[in-house]
Amino acid sequence: MNVTLGVALVCLALWIVFGFVIPIGVGAVHLLLAVGTILLVRWWALRA
Repeated sequence: MNVTLGVALVCLALWIVFGFVIPIGVGAVHLLLAVGTILLVRWWALRA
């Protein structure tokens, strides 16, 4: 598994946890969604 894909999946998992399971009410949680999505698209574009 590529490092970019791993970090993207971790960011998206943390977003789900902090957004829905343990809602903390901070808008900065959505930065995890942005970073995860950007890294997932980056991985998809640069895969062999």
